[in-house]
Formats: sequence, C-alpha cells, structure tokens
Amino acid sequence: MREVKTTCPYCGVGCGIVLNIDDDDRIAWVDDDPTNQSSQGMLCVKGRFGTTYVNHPDRLTTPLIKEDGEFREASWDEALDLVAEKFIEYRGAFGSFASAKATNEDAFIQQKFVRLLMGTNNIDHCTRLCHAPSVEAMLDQIGSGATSNSYADYEAASCLLLVGSDASSNHPVAASRMRRAIDSAGAQLIVINPKRIDMCDRAAYFLQNKPGTDVSVFNGMARAVLDAGFEDRSFIDSRTEDFDGWKDEVLSSTVEQYAEAAGVGAEELRGAALLYARPPERRDRPTEIPGSCLIWGMGVTQHLHGTDNARSLLNLAFLCGQIGRPGCGVSPLRGQNNVQGCGDAGCIPDTLPGYQSYEAAIANFEEAWGAGLSKVQGMRATDMVERIPQGDVQAMFIVGENPMLSEPNLHHAEESLKALKFLVVMDLFMHETAEIADVVLPACSFAEKDGTFTNSERRVQRVRQAIPPVGDARPDWEVIADLGRRVAIKVDIDPGQFTYGSASEIFDEMARLVPFLRGLSYERIEDGGIQWPCPTSDHPGTTFLHEESFPRGLGKFVAVRQQDVADETPDDEYPLMLTTGRVLYHWHGGTITSRVQGLLNTVDTVPVTIHPDDAAASGVEDGDATAVFSRRGRMNGVAVVSDAVQPGTIFVPFVKLKGSAANFLTNNAYDEVSRIPEYKLCAVKVEKKRERRRMR
Repeated sequence: MREVKTTCPYCGVGCGIVLNIDDDDRIAWVDDDPTNQSSQGMLCVKGRFGTTYVNHPDRLTTPLIKEDGEFREASWDEALDLVAEKFIEYRGAFGSFASAKATNEDAFIQQKFVRLLMGTNNIDHCTRLCHAPSVEAMLDQIGSGATSNSYADYEAASCLLLVGSDASSNHPVAASRMRRAIDSAGAQLIVINPKRIDMCDRAAYFLQNKPGTDVSVFNGMARAVLDAGFEDRSFIDSRTEDFDGWKDEVLSSTVEQYAEAAGVGAEELRGAALLYARPPERRDRPTEIPGSCLIWGMGVTQHLHGTDNARSLLNLAFLCGQIGRPGCGVSPLRGQNNVQGCGDAGCIPDTLPGYQSYEAAIANFEEAWGAGLSKVQGMRATDMVERIPQGDVQAMFIVGENPMLSEPNLHHAEESLKALKFLVVMDLFMHETAEIADVVLPACSFAEKDGTFTNSERRVQRVRQAIPPVGDARPDWEVIADLGRRVAIKVDIDPGQFTYGSASEIFDEMARLVPFLRGLSYERIEDGGIQWPCPTSDHPGTTFLHEESFPRGLGKFVAVRQQDVADETPDDEYPLMLTTGRVLYHWHGGTITSRVQGLLNTVDTVPVTIHPDDAAASGVEDGDATAVFSRRGRMNGVAVVSDAVQPGTIFVPFVKLKGSAANFLTNNAYDEVSRIPEYKLCAVKVEKKRERRRMR
C-alpha cells in the first residue's frame, strides 16, 4: 500500500486528501490530510468516500468515432487526425467549453488552442452557470472577481453573513470552519435564504425572504445602516466613489417597505443589518477590530437579475467598511474544485489569462505565442448554445462538461446541440452530451495526472498522479497538445507552441504570462499550496486582498433597484415556484456521484421538498412518488414534506437520478449582464405520480 497526497476533486473548498493505493493500482481508501491549510484534516462524505468512480466500469477507455449513427473504437491517431481536419473546416464558427473539474494546466492549454489555432475567443466554462454575476459585479466595482479573504477569516470574524448558500451541503468543510467560529468563539451568524438550512439552528437572525428579492433585502439592510448612522464614513470617503447617487436610490424606500417586498420582518431586517455593520468584539480577540465576512452562493447569482443581486451585496460591504482587513471580506463560495483556476487560466471569453484585457495584454501573448490573436470578445457559454441554430457556432469541443444536463430547459438545449455540424467531447464517461457527439475522447481523472487546482480562497495546490490512466485514456493537456500540433502545422503556426514534456512546463508558461501567479512554481507549492497574488519567487502569498486599495482604484457603489423576481411567476395552471440547489450526497448533475454506489444508495431518487400546505393541496404525502411539471417539461421525484420551504415554493436539487432532473423544468431566461441562466426560479405544478395501467 502506498500513499499519495493530492487535492479533492469535488467542491471549491480544496480539501487535502491522501489516496491509499493498493498493489493493483486502485484507490483502496481516502484519508484526510491534516497538513492541508484549507481543510485542516477535515473531509466531507464525498471527499472521503466519493472517489470510487475513478475505477468504475463505465469509464471511457479508448477514442470513439461515430459512423452511421453508431460509435466504433479508433486509435488516437485516427481520432485526432479527424478532429484536426474538421476543426480547421469550421474555423470561424467554433466554440469550446472547458472543465472546472480539470487542472489549471488543462485549462490553460485549451484556451491557448482556441485562441491561437482556432482564431476565436469563444471559450467559456461553468462559471457562466454559477458565479458569473459575482465576477461581473466584482470586476466592475472592485477590479477583481476573486474572494477577498481566506477561510481563516471565517474563524476570525465576529459576524458571518451567509446568503443563498446551504454551505453544509455544498461546502461542508467550509461550513465546519464557520461552525467552529460560532460554537467555540462566539461569532454571530446571519442566514438569508428562502429555504431553512441546517445553519439556521446557530443563527442570531434567519431572514427567509421570498425567492428573487435579494436586492430588496440588501437595499433594506443598507437603509437600516444609514438610518442608524452605522456607515463607515472614513472608508466610504477614502476608498469608494459614487456613494451619493447610490445613497439616493437606497433612501427612496423605507426599511419597512423593503422588508414587505422581501417578505421578512422589518425589525429582523434592521437587527441583521446593524449586527453586520457593527459586530460585537470576539471574546478571544478583544484587541482586534471586529469584522464581518459576507459569504454567498448561487442562491444570489442564478437569477434573472443575478448581477444586480451581487452588486447589492458589494454595496453593503462598502457601506460598512467590511473588506480589506483580517476577519472580514467578500466571499463568493465557488462551486467546482477548479472553477477559480479555470477562470484564472483564461477559459472565459472576455479576457485573457489572469483577467487581463485584450487591449492591455494581447501584445504579451502574441509575442510569447508567435502569432496574432483576435481582440474580438468571444461568446459566453449560454450564448454559444443559443446561437447554434443560426449557424454562428457549427463545431464545438466540449471538455469535462455535460450541457445536455447542465443547461436550462434541456429539451431546447438538446435541439441546439444536435444542430452542430461537428461535436467532440472529451470526458470520463459516456454521458448525455457525449452520446450525440461525432468523436468522443477518453480523459484522465484527477487521480491519473499531475497538475494544480486553485480553490475558493485563491490557494494553488498540487494534484498528483496516483494511478496509471485507465485503458488508453490520456490527460487533457496531453491530448490537446497532440491535437494542437496537428492543427498548427495546417494553419501555419509553430507546432512547438504545443510541445510540452510535462504539466509543470504548462504551469510555468502560465505563471510567466499571469502577473499574480508569477512567483509560483511546482517546487514552491510541493509542500503546501500558496494563495495568489504571489508576484515574485520570494513572496509568501496573500491571505486577504484590498488592504490599501482596490485593483480599479476606488471601490464603486452601483445603485440597483428591485426588478421582477423572475421571468415567469406562478399562475392558476402552474401555482408553485420552483427553486433549485444541491444535496449533500451528490455533486451537481450526478455524472460522477451516481457512479459511487455508497452515495447512490443514500440518495437514489430526486427529492422534491414541498411545504405541508402545498402538499395537502396537491394530494401528496411524504414519500410519495411525484411528478413536477413546468411549461418546458416534467420530472419525477419523491416528496419530502417539510416546512423548510415556504408555502408556494418547492425545492429540487440539480442532480439527475432515474432519468429525472430539475433542468427539464428550468427556464432559459438569462441575466442580461452575465448571461447566467435563471436556474433558481420558474413556475411549476406538482402531482402525485399515478401508476400506469397496463393495457389488456
């Protein structure tokens, strides 16, 4: 038995794990890593028991080419020669999805392939579907889209404001660090969520707002702070701009009016606001200025006006001066294990790696890569799917993503993706999107390759190969490099640009081109991750951001007003509002966790949480098989009757089980700024599922 230290492949917390490998080169069990600075020896159920998918018999093991509607096995040379030929044919109408579950090195070389060889910036990843509104708002108002603080600040804070996140299910180890601050040191907790969650049991205030009313909640909190004179005038005057215009908007309604619009009590709204603005001293830190951490999840962002929601959070943090020092900050909890790193590496359509603008940095990349690059902003992921039928996108390279499960309104997404002229998928399993592809390439899991992940607190950590690749699978970076050399020769680009001997060579190239990574190397992070920015080789890394200034100079207040809560609202035919999220025992759509038998045994059917009043009106009892319908489709699940949800709403996690998933119901309406889909809200009806009668 041998041990290999690496990083968990699930959520953005970035827990350290130790893989115990048996004599047959299989993962026997997983231990925690007490030396990991992010997880400190803690693991959730997925991290500890959820890696058996690596050796699941469903793994793709050889390239596949579709002929006459059926897949046949192919060699790597045959498959990549075909892909190179077809991709060149569709240059100018090409798009690519990168994977936030892959490594930074995989991501960097994929965006390089798209930009340098395919001549387009049509590259995106799942940040478009989770925290794109947070990033858009933060880039505009702060100049950086990254979490400003560390997990250690949760434990140093006097107040934790947790918004739109069931952290115990989505980020269990981060939630454990929050609970430790509350239980051991007396930190105060505020929870704002339309659904009652486990953390509410520890909350000083729980505001169960109506779904889609976040701006009302946070403008109301800001109004309460202003009324009490609790704003941080020194911070506002020295560190921000556009305060007066924003203040005029906030003062246009009273706390009571905001509270009524949000469906919460005015006194509770006021009390939560003043606690966040002026938290009490911590009993274990009496000499420090008390701070508040603002922590949010996709309950804030996956809305028709998700960017406005994120802006209202940032405005409140500026108002109260709760950013730029230990024990406070703004913290969007990132979903996937490497969604932060995938963005850092450049897999977004509107900036180059390191979030550098085309105007400011393109010359550096052209010099390094030896060719000209397009300055035209690329399409976002959701727009690529929408524009396939118009012919703007005719070929796609989708790596480690399953849009036939992750896109909203799946029937519509299926129609669009099937209209592609050529589709290549590289992944671990034959999932819904792979089934409609022309070529499928077998990828390596996290346990079969070297690289790095970057977690929610900007910590870059090593991923280490523990077992040989399954079958003929190859690491993403190696496949893309091989493909890149084949394409480069035919488009008059130096194929040496895609000649790498190891993943570390790719990391070194990325670090040279991204200023905030420039001081990092595999050697430096061998014994533990380092948080960027790390601009020089002797820099220790940065635990919190914006101590003296913001990347854009002054923090910008942006006035926002409550808009329509959703694109569609309940009516007589569809009387309930669906809201979505996750369940502890599965990850996103379940492509991986549905192949972990222990997790599947725990939750094998999609739970549909419904309020007792609505259950009674629908003729549904706890444990009943149910059918949920929207204007776009239906899904089946099992009823969980609970007052955790409000009357008039139901909650369904995203996971697909037994052929049913929430995205058969969700609406392909989009936030205008970030183009994130409105996953969180749509109108539905619930019925008790009836057994089909057999025809005699």
